Amino acid sequence: MSNPETPKYKAPEERKKQARELVRGFLKKQNTSVYKLAKMLNETYGRSASESNLLNKLARSSFKIVELMDIAELFGYEVKFVPKTSIEDIPEMN
Repeated sequence: MSNPETPKYKAPEERKKQARELVRGFLKKQNTSVYKLAKMLNETYGRSASESNLLNKLARSSFKIVELMDIAELFGYEVKFVPKTSIEDIPEMN
């Protein structure tokens, strides 16, 4: 149960935009649509994912991490936490 005095976290709009672009870009690279993705999720995982449900989650940037892991798995990918590399860490190319 959450503490009523603790404010609910609201992701900044910029972060939500990044998440939407991440998922849309991934689907585009996989040459698939939200409709095809919903069908694949239903067939593979028995998940009752509809196209409108996925479109709403995409618009709100509200996918659960497990859902993203399932989506990645469908295309032979996995979700990982990777450290960021600053430009100072990249060796010069001479």
